Amino acid sequence: MRTFPYPLVLAAMLAACASSPQPQPDAASTPAPAAPAAVSPPASPASSAETKKEAPDPVASADAARVAEFARQVTPLVDAFINSEALFTRDGKQVLLSSNRDGLPQIYIADAARPDSPAKRLLNWSERMTITATTPDGKSLLFRSDKGADENWSLWKVNLDGSQPVELTPGEKLNRDGAFVPDLAPDTVYFSARRMNEASSAVYAVPLAGGPSRQVLRDDKPGFLSDVSRDGKQALFLRYLSGSENYLQHLDLATGNTRPLYPQSGKVTIFSARFSPDGKTVYVATDGGGEQAWLLALDAQSGKELARYVEKNPTTATIGGVAVARSGDAIALSLDAGNRSEVRLLDARTLKPRAPVALPLGQGGVMDFSEDGKRFTAIWSTPSAPADAWVVDAKTGKVAALRTEPRPSLPEVPAIETSITEIRSHDGLTLPINVYLPKKRSGKLPVIVSYHGGPAGSSKVKWSASIAFFVAQGYAWVEPNVRGSGGFGRAFEEADNGRGRVEAFKDIEATGRWAASQPWADSNRVIIYGGSYGGYTVLIGLTRMPQLWRAGVNLFGVANMKTFMATTSGLIREIFLLEMGDPDKDAAFLSSISPLEDANKIVDPLFVYAGANDPRVPRGESDQVVRALRDRKIPVEYMVAENEGHSLARKENLIEFLARSARFLEKHAGPTQAP
Repeated sequence: MRTFPYPLVLAAMLAACASSPQPQPDAASTPAPAAPAAVSPPASPASSAETKKEAPDPVASADAARVAEFARQVTPLVDAFINSEALFTRDGKQVLLSSNRDGLPQIYIADAARPDSPAKRLLNWSERMTITATTPDGKSLLFRSDKGADENWSLWKVNLDGSQPVELTPGEKLNRDGAFVPDLAPDTVYFSARRMNEASSAVYAVPLAGGPSRQVLRDDKPGFLSDVSRDGKQALFLRYLSGSENYLQHLDLATGNTRPLYPQSGKVTIFSARFSPDGKTVYVATDGGGEQAWLLALDAQSGKELARYVEKNPTTATIGGVAVARSGDAIALSLDAGNRSEVRLLDARTLKPRAPVALPLGQGGVMDFSEDGKRFTAIWSTPSAPADAWVVDAKTGKVAALRTEPRPSLPEVPAIETSITEIRSHDGLTLPINVYLPKKRSGKLPVIVSYHGGPAGSSKVKWSASIAFFVAQGYAWVEPNVRGSGGFGRAFEEADNGRGRVEAFKDIEATGRWAASQPWADSNRVIIYGGSYGGYTVLIGLTRMPQLWRAGVNLFGVANMKTFMATTSGLIREIFLLEMGDPDKDAAFLSSISPLEDANKIVDPLFVYAGANDPRVPRGESDQVVRALRDRKIPVEYMVAENEGHSLARKENLIEFLARSARFLEKHAGPTQAP
């Protein structure tokens, strides 16, 4: 079967578009070759009755010229496109790429032997796309697309020449996951999905040639299809009761029957699970209920452990993704080390390291092996280089660029000094922090303290158009990983669960005060910034320690735990029962940690962004905050993107957001002296 590894780390999903939206380019930076006429996915049914919404703010006429100037400055950085997925075609001669070079994530195809060859847009599509799998005959590609970033993903098939796109899953809107096409039973596609308002999940089968979907399995709890064997007879289904309690089940695809595979007892986190090519072994990435990352080789029938790899450096990392060579001799792992990513290459039979894979300090991960198993693709980003595709030799671990496309809009990357440091919180807990500073600087700098989403996400050292833009404007950019962040061990990630949330609030203050006290920092101009759970963090900071901040920037942050738990997707609500608390049993506590309850304490100016179609943190959360501040005449500016969800996926929206938020901070936190 030819498909991406599908790492099931829900924290990554919750943290998407968290602190630093990714750059979104347009056609001006890299003109795309001619493509077929635009094809639009079917229109969505009319939504249910709308509740009253708070009106967004237009750009004030007095600010228009300055916003336009900021937009002009940020556009080259946003135009420095990223390649975010890379998959070899079956014959290994071409590479399929997901890239935002035309302003929205789209799919491209290029010569795999020539890193500088032009990438041709596969087809002209009106919504974002993500690569899913190639078909066993090597002629077609499966991809997913949603509408307005609403995360109701539908599955499509298209020929590799861009012709004949066909929707395989028309009809009911579902939140569909990645799909699997068994190599030896290629007539059927399998995927997991759920209704957006329900916690229960199901596994479906749909004919590759088209036809109605058939339900194979339904579970009353969240779950994900993690892999399907090459013969199409068995599958791996991961029940995701919470971030720290997962159960891997063996699924008979003919009968729909399941049986437990791992763990036999106790509570563990499972990050990914994959079959060996012969279907006799299952590779499970887990923490085993402890602090270290394991890759276990289990007998697919009995669950008996056959071999084990234990990650020892760093000891608290997690294995976020597993790719297995179809030749059966190699495994590649994506390692989440909290503030950075790493890659491991193992022998598939012994699970012993095969060769080191040397990639620079940054963020990324393994994609998939070539058909012959001799190489695999990876995506990697560093503070000075946008995410791009690399190829790794599966025997030696040698790394080479798979793409060397120019970014003509970015002739010179802004000079950024990047470092990782650690501080102690109030109780002695170590908190890692990423710091980005202008290399050329003088005097005290205004500081943006950016908190990631999740809450079990993490801030990794990486390229970000947002960071590059604000550092170029003369800001210091600081990214704390407070307790609850992933990649630093099970105990650290669980430390903010339930009433531990209050301890995490103290970390916000500790890291904010540390940033303000640095020799390069202007302590009177510290800005709190974040998206999703990071946006919630912004609101907590502004309500509980308002004297620390000069202003805030909140992207789709939770304001009211009661309304959030009532309106977010059923999947996220179920997971947050442990993470945050039960709306019925813990109502008083949830009220006490809802920023809206203390909105009268906010005195700092606030910029708020929301996507109108957001299924995770619905727009109503942002409306409530804006309304509360407007009623008290606190400076607030509200931007709503009608064609976005929990995202800033479209280039024009990202440019507007960065330009408007920069002007807002300039007005309310004072101008900078850009280096």
